[in-house]
Amino acid sequence: MWTALLAAALSQSDARALVWPDVPERIEKGLAAADPNARRMAAHDLQTLGPARGGPLVLRALSDPDDEVRLAAADSAIRLRVAAATDIVIPWLGVKDARAKKKACEVARALPNPRAVAPLARALGDPDQEVRQSAAEALGASGSPDAVAPLLGKLDDANPPVRIQIVYALARLGDARAVVPLVGKVQDSSIDVRQAVARALGELGDARASQALLLQLRDSNNDVRKESITALGRLRAPDAVDAIAPFAQERAPSLRLAALTALGRIASKDAIRVLVSALGVGDDAGGGLERTAVRDALLVAGPVAIAQLRAVLEGPASQHVATSAAWVLGELRARDEAKTIVLAMRRGTLPVAAALHALAGAGAADSVAIVLEFVGDPSPVVRVEALRAAEKLLDPARPDGRAVEPLAAALRDQRPSPAERATLAMLLGRTGAPRAAKVLAELTNARDPALRLAAIDALGMLGPAGADDALLAKLTFPDAQVRLHAAVALGEAGGPAARDALLDKLDAGDEMDRSVVLTALGGLVARLPTDAAVARLARSIDLAAGAERDALLVAIGRATLPSATRVLAAVVAKGEVDDRRTVATLLAAHSAQTTHSSHTDALAQARAMLADSDSSVRAQAAWSLGAIGDAQSIASLEALARSNDIDVAMNATAAIGRIGARAKAADSTTHALCPRVADPRPYVRANALAGLALSGLRCGDGTPERRALLDDPSDEVRAAAAVTIARAPASPDDKKAIDRCATGDHAGAVAHRCRNPPSVPSRAHALEVYVVAEGASAPRPHAAYALEMADGLLHGGTADRRGAMFDPAAPEGEVSLRRASASGFMRAR
Repeated sequence: MWTALLAAALSQSDARALVWPDVPERIEKGLAAADPNARRMAAHDLQTLGPARGGPLVLRALSDPDDEVRLAAADSAIRLRVAAATDIVIPWLGVKDARAKKKACEVARALPNPRAVAPLARALGDPDQEVRQSAAEALGASGSPDAVAPLLGKLDDANPPVRIQIVYALARLGDARAVVPLVGKVQDSSIDVRQAVARALGELGDARASQALLLQLRDSNNDVRKESITALGRLRAPDAVDAIAPFAQERAPSLRLAALTALGRIASKDAIRVLVSALGVGDDAGGGLERTAVRDALLVAGPVAIAQLRAVLEGPASQHVATSAAWVLGELRARDEAKTIVLAMRRGTLPVAAALHALAGAGAADSVAIVLEFVGDPSPVVRVEALRAAEKLLDPARPDGRAVEPLAAALRDQRPSPAERATLAMLLGRTGAPRAAKVLAELTNARDPALRLAAIDALGMLGPAGADDALLAKLTFPDAQVRLHAAVALGEAGGPAARDALLDKLDAGDEMDRSVVLTALGGLVARLPTDAAVARLARSIDLAAGAERDALLVAIGRATLPSATRVLAAVVAKGEVDDRRTVATLLAAHSAQTTHSSHTDALAQARAMLADSDSSVRAQAAWSLGAIGDAQSIASLEALARSNDIDVAMNATAAIGRIGARAKAADSTTHALCPRVADPRPYVRANALAGLALSGLRCGDGTPERRALLDDPSDEVRAAAAVTIARAPASPDDKKAIDRCATGDHAGAVAHRCRNPPSVPSRAHALEVYVVAEGASAPRPHAAYALEMADGLLHGGTADRRGAMFDPAAPEGEVSLRRASASGFMRAR
């Protein structure tokens, strides 16, 4: 089980903004006031309402006689995504007020409507420069082929910023009719326009632009040349390699980086040959193990570069060049080249540290023995790389007893640093070999705190190996951190004797930390459930209160038995909100893989709790249905996905995605999720896209997903759209959109997601997170949270009385906090 203590800034700007019951009435009253100032304030406050209540009021305010009210209402329409607003503002394009015309363009851009194309086209002739720019931007976002001709007709606008926006709009539309006219603009008098044209031609991806872009390589401006190089890379133009190659040796870093990246994207034999010849040169000359521009370019080229990189290691290369070649092979996970890497190391061509670094990616199970030769090496650099490689290659799910003795021997050596010794202990756990338990049990008494904790965690990774006594002893250790780690390890590795011993301690009321006892029991009862254990835990519920009550419920709920679901149902019947919320989270443990009766009872309970009077309970019930629900649950969740409560809506949307992927219910999944891609709330949009990605589904021709990827203001939404498109590309337009995102998104994390979409997690496990307010030292009960799970879905909710969030069936992988102003990542302990 993962447990984490996460610091979160919980402020009044929290993503789950609360709207008091009287606010909609107050806003509606303000919109009807005679005083224009009151109506202006009310129009601005419309943004705080949900789309169901705020949408009709926005449409009313857009027809207000006061200019300021209408402008504020237009902003609210954009924020709430009131699609009908575009029809109302189209006539504004014909008024004299430039502000109103620009605002109409903003609405049309955010809420595209085919009926707006012709009026926007006329606005391209407006005397106001900013109106023309805004109209061009809106036409680019329209997605309509009818927008191309009027934009082409204004390519010679007298104002360079307008020409630039028209060029960007044509690139956004992706219509091949724009290629030839844009080629005619490569020698525009404005540097900025020439730069925009080069970028647009690259985004359009039409080979006819190649010769014009080659001509632009002679431009006197470096920025224009850089964009031209980048565009040729996007075109993957093999005839451009000779022209780009000299730029790979440029002193100007921007030009050199653009050239290397372009060659990587072209990825022809000649392009790769140029890149390989750049290994060990310039910023790649140090022979270190960090990323460099040429190494990254070869990664962009991908597996087609492997043959030439292998030739480097097989030949008489310098150590610096060999280091870079091996580094790239490791990052490419070129497992067939592990032997080549080892042979180059044995010959002395490749430094040992570089070989080990590469084997961490390119190695396999048979590489473990080679890596373990160096865990006790005299060189600290070599030891660090050996430990890193061993951590990557050892998998507790595939026990490898051969590793125990080398690791134990390295622990007896005096050379490893304290941090290295802790890593060695952790690696003993990753061997999965029961005989490692004896060494680890002794290390639980180590003086060094890091080594002690590592040994405890390793026993948890090791699984049942007869180390219960050592872990039980640590439950009374003075340090609370040691007690928590021991409890988690016992839950992962303890046997029936440990379970029964802890139940005895709980019944006897021993003077010990009951929270860690219950944490350990939760894991033990999940793995070794018995009706007797459930009954003994249930006897303590009536006397338990506060945080301990939640801990007890979690321990009971993790037992996947009908007796456990009956206890949970009885708790729900008593009606306490905190109890109901906690029970709702626990129902996810009772999936279809548990006993039929247990699953049936949990499914019925979760469905019933979708109608709970408390929104936080409904939110958790919806999330749990994602783990245990069937295709028939989608209809109920679809209604909740439209809820005004953000946590209910986002969790219901996420649940639909998970059920759709598991039940292979493509039609009902797209029917429920595609409308939510246009939801006014970013977290709901993100979950709709992430849910589609789990099943590899798309909405119609894919336009909504591409629009989300390229235009959505939320980083979370664009990142989710990237995965949706990358996992199920439906057209050449998808490839262009991903390409544009990978090289141009302003958020590095989103661009990375476009280049490297993550795979779907294959396993699930229990996850427990403690949420701590920023600047505080203790978890905060009832704190609001939103977590991004490893499958890309966002889980929103309210922490329990311990200040914790528990998910018995979280997808395995990294989890991060996504509430406003939150920071930090959670790691397994």
